[in-house]
Amino acid sequence: MRTPENLKNLLYPLLSIALLFVILIGMKSAAYFINIMLISVILTLLGIPIMKRLNKAGLSDILSVTIIIIIYIVCILGFVFLIYESLYVFISRLPEYEYLLTERLSELLDILARFNISGDMVASVLKPDWNAISKMLLEVVAGGSMLAMDLFFILVITCFALLEVHKMPGRIEKVYGEGSGKVENVKVIISNIIKWLVVKTKTNVVLGASFGGMLYILGIDMAVFWGLMAIILSYIPYVGLIIVSIPAIFLAWLQLGVWGAVVVIVGICIINAVVENFVFSKFAADSFQIPPLIVIVTIILWSWILGPVGLFLSVPFTVIIIALLQGSPDTRWITTLLGFDDPGQVEEE
Repeated sequence: MRTPENLKNLLYPLLSIALLFVILIGMKSAAYFINIMLISVILTLLGIPIMKRLNKAGLSDILSVTIIIIIYIVCILGFVFLIYESLYVFISRLPEYEYLLTERLSELLDILARFNISGDMVASVLKPDWNAISKMLLEVVAGGSMLAMDLFFILVITCFALLEVHKMPGRIEKVYGEGSGKVENVKVIISNIIKWLVVKTKTNVVLGASFGGMLYILGIDMAVFWGLMAIILSYIPYVGLIIVSIPAIFLAWLQLGVWGAVVVIVGICIINAVVENFVFSKFAADSFQIPPLIVIVTIILWSWILGPVGLFLSVPFTVIIIALLQGSPDTRWITTLLGFDDPGQVEEE
């Protein structure tokens, strides 16, 4: 017969799991709002180091935040311009791509025929519907107005969040009292999150620049666009680089033939190996290494809850949660079970 104490020990974990499930379902229902808030938080965290440097240079908070928002706007406008320019190049060269595809398929079918392999399935897979692709791209462009509105709200939230940064320590001390140590804990948590975001961004820039540079040297169309997409999609671990590599390899095959595609594939493997094993290791501390199992699970979880945006936010959001758990002695055991070591104190710049 179970004692009340045993029932209590069994009930608490079950209630905790049920509460977690309810929270996740609620987040899924509020995915649109959460996505905007998370992107705003990430932009705010990336803007804090810039703001500190501008403050040290003698600029006021308002002027510093204005400069940061202008930098964000310039980056967004540059990205939008590059997308439109790349789409224009792609659509204008569709007849050329159709001609090249016919030639490449003919070469490929001849090779398969030598080995008595039917190429009908290969031809059906590699021969896309160009009209459908053009229509899909135009629909994406037409949806730009809704995206522009979302970006406006994100920048506004980021602007006011940056202006509130310096006021937060005082507010925390009012709640918990001076000398409670909560302000230092919050600074450590924020410093760890910022350092991870900066490290990942630096690594992605190196990877994207190398990837785009390789395509540019080989003469692949829209090389700069693919390099920029590699920077953005590399926030999705393991999957992001594969997503951006497929169209680049396809274009390399169209323009340069089979050996061109092989060169691009080999180049991608070399670039990824060098960046992940040397560049990231140089920028990152051991505490930034996330176990692969956790990465895969979080990608599946946050993409289910937050939709496609969750693919990009999965790891940053997980890093934020881990930093929060490590910041409290009561929850630090959870991160230990997940395979994270105590990151220790991070010196404030």
